[in-house]
Parts: sequence; C-alpha cells; structure tokens
Amino acid sequence: MTSGSTTTTVTIPAPTATIELSTLKTSTPSISTPSFRRRNSDEEQTVNDEPPEGATVFTRPDVSTVKLQLVAMNFATFLAGVNDASTGALVPYLQPAYNIGLLFVALVYLFNFAGWTVAAFTNVHLTARIGTGGVMLLGSTLQMLAHALQLWKPPFPLFVITYFLAGIGIAYQDAQANSFVGGVNDAHRWLGVLHALYGAGALVSPLIATNIASRTPYWHYFYCILLGIAAVNVGIIAWAFRKGMGRGVAGAKETANKDFKRTVTNKTVLIISAFFFLYVGAEVTAGGWVVEFLIRVRGGKAGQVGYVASGFWGGLTLGRILLADITFRLGERKMIFVYLLIALAVQLVFWFVPSIIANAVMISLLGFFIGPFFPTGISVATKLLPRELHVAAIGFMATTGQAGSAAFPFLTGAVAAKAGVQVLQPIMVSLLAGMAILWTCIPRVDRRNV
Repeated sequence: MTSGSTTTTVTIPAPTATIELSTLKTSTPSISTPSFRRRNSDEEQTVNDEPPEGATVFTRPDVSTVKLQLVAMNFATFLAGVNDASTGALVPYLQPAYNIGLLFVALVYLFNFAGWTVAAFTNVHLTARIGTGGVMLLGSTLQMLAHALQLWKPPFPLFVITYFLAGIGIAYQDAQANSFVGGVNDAHRWLGVLHALYGAGALVSPLIATNIASRTPYWHYFYCILLGIAAVNVGIIAWAFRKGMGRGVAGAKETANKDFKRTVTNKTVLIISAFFFLYVGAEVTAGGWVVEFLIRVRGGKAGQVGYVASGFWGGLTLGRILLADITFRLGERKMIFVYLLIALAVQLVFWFVPSIIANAVMISLLGFFIGPFFPTGISVATKLLPRELHVAAIGFMATTGQAGSAAFPFLTGAVAAKAGVQVLQPIMVSLLAGMAILWTCIPRVDRRNV
C-alpha cells in the first residue's frame, strides 16, 4: 500500500481458500486476511493471522544480514555457560574458604535466582526504551562488574550479592539472544548453535576451575579468567550494536505494558516458561551438584571427579549440535518425549548403580539427550506465538526458565544440608517427570506454518 511518500510493506500469508474482499472506500483502504483453523488429534486452535492495527509484519531476516550481531550473542551465551558451570566445580573449595555449610552455599543460587526474576519482569520495558543493543550492553556490564568483585575473594555476604549482579546481567543478555536468534531464518538450527556454545562454555569451565582450585590455594583466581572474557564480551557487544545503540523501537514504549500483560496471560507462554523452569533447573542442578554427589556419596576425590561435570556439559553441547536437525525433521514434539524417556532411564541407572565410572558415563548421556530441550522449546514458541509478541514472550520465557537454574540448585543445597546430597537423584527424576507432563500441555504446531 502506498500513501504519499511513505511505504509500508505488509506480509500476508497465502490463503488456503477464497477471500472475500469487503467493499473498499476510497478514503480508507482495508485488507481482509483469513483466519485459519488448525486441527489435530489432540486439540483445535484458531489463529487469526491478521496483524493488530498499526503493526507492521516483518519477514524473518537472513543470517547474512545480521552476522555481527549473531557473533556477539553467541559469544555472550558462551560466557554464560562458563559462568554457570563454574559454581558447581568450586563448591568443594568455597566451603573451607568461607567456613560455611551447604545451606550457605545454596544462598549463592538463591541470589542468582533473584537476579533472573528481576530481569524476567523488566526486560520488555528496558528493551522498549534502550533497544536490543542497549539491554545487551547493560547486561554485559553488570556481569563484568560481578566478576571484578568476585576476583578479590570479598567477604561472603558481598560474594553472594555478586551472584545477583551476574544473574540479572546474564538474564538480560540471554533474553535478547533468544528473541533475536529465534527470529532469523532456519531458527531451529541457529538456536541449536547458540545453545551449543552455552554448553561449550560450560564444558571448559569445570576443567579450568578444577585445575586452578586443585593446584593452588587461590581458587578465586578463576574469576580473573571470567573477568577477561567478560571485558571482551562488552567490547564485542558495543561494536556489534554501535548503530542505534540505546534507542528503542519507535512506539515500543507505549505498547510495552500491553505486550507484557499479553505475555503473562498467554497460556502457551506460561506452559513453556514452566517447562523451561524445570528443564534449566534440572540442567544446572545436575551439572552443579554432581561433583559434590560423587565426593560425598560415591567416595571420589575432588581433584579427580571435578572433571566429571565437564562430561555432562560436553554431552549437552553435542546433543544440541547433533540432534538439532534430527529433532526438527522427525517432529519436535514427538522427539522431546523420546529424549525424556531415555533421560529418565539414564538417570535411574545413575541413581542405582554405585560406580563412579558408570555415573560419569550416565551423566554425559543425560546431558546429550536433554541438550535439545531449550532450543527446541524456543523454536516451537516462535511458531505458536504471534510475531509482535516474540520479543516480550521469548524474553520472558527465557529469563523465567533460566531462573530455574538458580531455584533448583538452591533447593537441592538446602535439602542436602539436612538430608545429605543423595537427594540429588529423586529431585532429578521428579524434574524430568514434571517436564514430561508440561510438554504434553503445549499445543501442536501446524506443519503449514513451519
């Protein structure tokens, strides 16, 4: 449609039936778009593909046009993996350094959870005001500040607060990365790459942390490495988003509250958020407490079993790379159920076979089969939700889900302080079972819209 010198391009899905055009008035032209009724064996869902008044519908950008931004987001996600996986490897060294028990160690995860929760409820408003680049830069700066404080081994109360700063900083970056990458062409593949890099960061992190902490009394020097990577991360983000840095989308401030309300009242958003909450909780609980479990329950030595956590994150990384296309081609909904059944079987073997070697193999297989869950969930969400809600909804789902990465490790630590770290196994089985129940509640995706 052309009016004067302003051109607005509107992309309208191809109709599957005849469209009746309403009578056109010469002063105000209008376009009628069809509503599709999606049918399948489980549910019936009606989706109106007509965009809301005043909205512009954009086609998905090709990755070649946003390469620099993708590099920045992938690097930020790699750093998030390095940060998240380090805590579990350092737990055996935190306790004697600060003379604390498991309950106080769990406070680290609680404050991290608080940071993620704050980000979940503020991300959409910040994005409306300072844009994707502005939020990424703010998040990366907060994370860098947290690592700078951790480096000098501050008093324990301040050390705990640094995890709030790291949590909110990583959460802002994670929300923007998932929203942005979920909107490009072949999103399922690029989301797999994005989250594989998270796994790669989590893979190398315990190796480096354990090596430093077991060979020197200065375990906190590991944060010097985190600080260096975080500084590079700030520089890459500042360069990638230098054009339009700090500027929000036109009109986004006025719609931010409305978009947030639509997001938190959308059934699909709430179900996927809950699924992510349990999934990321299981992921970080397994990777974070497996070392302590092998030391206290299986009798392993800290300097040896500290590397087992890397096996879990290595399996997760490979799963996100190797299973991405398989999952997409064979059906995302069906394959997640298959992976969940295998994961439950693997977890039960881990629980009931008292062998460190067998446990190391099983925890790696667990990582491999649950690896695709998060990128697949984001991919499914982009197909179920209207395009204008993607930034708000995916940001909310990612941050709310990632809050589980702090909530369940905290819960595990709090219970373990009373009942012993062997509670890890029933908690993990319960989380996997809960994921299976929630996944059955997610609506099916119409294959015509894939």
